Amino acid sequence: MIQAITFDLWNTIFNNRFYTEMRLHWFSQFLNEKGISQSKIDIEHAFKFGLHLHKRNFENNYHIYTEDRILEVLKILKIDLSKKDKAIIKKEFEEVMLIDPPSLKKGTRQTLETLSSDYKIGLISNTGITPGRIIIKVLQEYNILQYFQVKIFSDEIGYYKPHPILFNNALKKLECDPRNAIHIGDILETDVKGAKECNMHTIWFNDSFSKKSKKIKPDYEIREISEVIPIIYNII
Repeated sequence: MIQAITFDLWNTIFNNRFYTEMRLHWFSQFLNEKGISQSKIDIEHAFKFGLHLHKRNFENNYHIYTEDRILEVLKILKIDLSKKDKAIIKKEFEEVMLIDPPSLKKGTRQTLETLSSDYKIGLISNTGITPGRIIIKVLQEYNILQYFQVKIFSDEIGYYKPHPILFNNALKKLECDPRNAIHIGDILETDVKGAKECNMHTIWFNDSFSKKSKKIKPDYEIREISEVIPIIYNII
């Protein structure tokens, strides 16, 4: 019997939204104001190989923090900035989502409202440059933060899914045995794999019609978030 439900965030609760161009534009202006000349091509190259997850270690799944990404960008560009300037860049990069928040997946609010009356609900999210503290503000703006009794973010734990520490941490806080919990997410390699290895039930949110995996098999597959409601209520 299901007692607790955990949701992934990106492309499950939120529609995917990328902020690279906004960060790149701001960063270019910031450098210009400092009298530092860099071409757009060079900055794009530094962002591609320094800001994003090209060096992610899929074996140990350590979280890569924003300050480390920024240091890598500056290293590639051969720019030396003060500690204060680095802090300004970090704040701007992390908070840009507040300017133009991602939209909610269709049916998200209604689904959470329905499930919250009978189940404990948690959020387990890998974070990129946008940290959990900013995501919480956006959840609050959408008036859905109250549905999540537990919120687990990789930047606060130090690891990315599928590392079991994120799922086990959520289960401990939800006071739920994994066999009585179910996780919903859109990525087989992180959401489904991680949850299954912790003995949770799994729902693959595959609204992009991604190819199935022969190795990672979810218990259920859905196209819309509202489809989780009859599935969960019918699990005995």
